[in-house]
Amino acid sequence: MEISSSPLGYTVGINHFSVDPVVMAIAQGLVPDPFLSQLADLGHLVGNHVVPVGNEIDHQPPIELISHDIDGRRVDQARLTQAHRSTYELLRPVIATPQTSAGFAGHFLEGYLIADPGFYCLITLSTQVATALHLLHPSPEDLLRRLTQGSSWGGTWFTEIHAGSDLGANRTRAISEAAGWSLSSGDKYFASGAGMTDLALVSAYPENAISLRDLHLFLVERYAQDQELNFIVRRLKSKLGTRAIPTGEVELDRSHAVLLAGANDGIYRILQSLTLARTANAVASAGVARIAILEATLRGDRRSAFGTSLAQHPLFARDLVTMRLAHLGITALELLCSETFASNYDFVDHNDSEYLVLRLLSHATKTHTATTSIAITQQALECFGGLGFLEDYAIARWHREALVLPIWEGSTNIHALDAAEVARHPEAAQGICDLIQQWVPDSLRPAVVAQADKALHDLKGEAWYAKEALAELGHCLEIAALGRFATFVPELADVANLRWRYHATGTLPIWHLPESLQFRVT
Repeated sequence: MEISSSPLGYTVGINHFSVDPVVMAIAQGLVPDPFLSQLADLGHLVGNHVVPVGNEIDHQPPIELISHDIDGRRVDQARLTQAHRSTYELLRPVIATPQTSAGFAGHFLEGYLIADPGFYCLITLSTQVATALHLLHPSPEDLLRRLTQGSSWGGTWFTEIHAGSDLGANRTRAISEAAGWSLSSGDKYFASGAGMTDLALVSAYPENAISLRDLHLFLVERYAQDQELNFIVRRLKSKLGTRAIPTGEVELDRSHAVLLAGANDGIYRILQSLTLARTANAVASAGVARIAILEATLRGDRRSAFGTSLAQHPLFARDLVTMRLAHLGITALELLCSETFASNYDFVDHNDSEYLVLRLLSHATKTHTATTSIAITQQALECFGGLGFLEDYAIARWHREALVLPIWEGSTNIHALDAAEVARHPEAAQGICDLIQQWVPDSLRPAVVAQADKALHDLKGEAWYAKEALAELGHCLEIAALGRFATFVPELADVANLRWRYHATGTLPIWHLPESLQFRVT
């Protein structure tokens, strides 16, 4: 696959870090100074390699599964082009970032720059496995090296066809034997990374399990101790988007496994891993929105109509302002969630109040950023008129990529139900209220706090209204996040006021982005 400047989109060749002065300023307050140069290098890599390779993959036939090698041995490997595989290798260092001085805050900033949900998914899956190994495995060093420095990739396989998000209905059974644990009757239906995964986190019940608290968490390797395949990949799926990562169906039949967390702990360790993935999902939502707005912004500068550039027409200019304000809001929110995750993911007690706040925050953040990203990419697509609806050009792809974001890591309904359960812990609801009280700008505090109180009350009430309540909580937390990062970029306080007004009234005054909030494309 030849990689060159693409005529399919405008964001090839752009440094995706230095283009945004807001994220640059916030990053300076979140990570050590030496890490900023790594972010700049990654921003260059994204614009000059990840985006063009991703555009090419999106127009190629779906990834194929190679079931057997030339000698007739079962291998179940995904067939990738050299450019596709090398792109993953260039992104591998991101898996190790959480264990450096930059921590998870730096890791999620890297994810924001990568953005592409296909590429970023495998990085997130591998980071989930690495985190579980670091926290739960008795001797993880060799396995961690395989993920961060070797050629292994991770996966998280919890979903089964008959159960979906209902982990309590998992049928995979774990049997304790003399040689260790064995998993059978497993049909993991949405296995992202199938055909690439070497180390997978897998949920299963032991014999005689009676409740969700009996769910165990296991590590399953691609090869068993006799070097035979330890699981079977039945097939890969054809998808609307995220075409850079293979997604398939995995069958577990007497698959050797290592126990990471047992009864009364396994389900919470699975939720911990999902909280990481949901935070990453929010990070990708903001990153995808960034690319879509960049495409629309550059379109406005290059395209003329009725004697002037599109960007000079008031309604087009309003579209750009509206999208950028929404983008700044969800970017601030995902950064707040990332910062909170970095401080509280490593719980000892799953009832720890700070971890419960993180769980509730992650539900609101994931749902709000995902739905907003879809709205932004749809509006950006419209900025291209008829060209936006053609698969020839990149903007259509970015809208398709955004469509998975409310579905991955649990649909909005699932998030609303789990958020309601967490919100019934008084310390979780109070912690969210305290966060909002702390960071919402003074002029907005009474209105936002009152709305957040109502949202939390409704969230804990009749399930019929839970989804709307979670959406309202997401809006309130967005305003708090903008206030939090106004300490680095003061103009974000103005964005908070405009976003709250727009949410409350549906109106936006005539307003132009100050230079400090504008993209800088050179």
